[in-house]
Amino acid sequence: MVNHRFLAFAGLAALALPFAAAAPTTTTTETLEVREVFSIEKWVDSIIANPDTALSPEQAIEAWTASTNGTSSSEALSKRAASCASMADQAYVPDAVVCVNKLASLGSQACVANAVAYFWTHGRARVVGVAGPVAKVSTTCQKVAQTAGKIMDQCTSGQFTGGQLLNVADSRMAVHLVLPI
Repeated sequence: MVNHRFLAFAGLAALALPFAAAAPTTTTTETLEVREVFSIEKWVDSIIANPDTALSPEQAIEAWTASTNGTSSSEALSKRAASCASMADQAYVPDAVVCVNKLASLGSQACVANAVAYFWTHGRARVVGVAGPVAKVSTTCQKVAQTAGKIMDQCTSGQFTGGQLLNVADSRMAVHLVLPI
């Protein structure tokens, strides 16, 4: 008499053998390269700290492009997350970098918003300050540059960027990075 259960088990065991032989071993080691995404906000901080050693706008764009190719953002959510602009309102990244660089280079010079102020425009990018509940708000242009850098870090896709965020230094002013109208 033939034992059908034994034949079924033997058949399944024969099928499993090639898979067992192909199972990975635990002796191999892999090295993963972890790359940090270039931060425009940190670049602004380097301009403020020492303009002579900071990257030029062209070098910053090159470093940002190189760091974002093939990476994805893993940053934790920020308490001050930017509200990103629609694609139609977004600025061109190289022009936005020029605006941010210019504002950072102005040092502690005041950037004042009486309701709305255009702080810097270059090509297809504009940095705007919008006063909050009070009619006139003032902060340093460096702080505006830092906030615009944070917007770029959070709202850049491809060659376009833009959005709005409460100013890092003074929450009574919102900073907008937009395509000029």
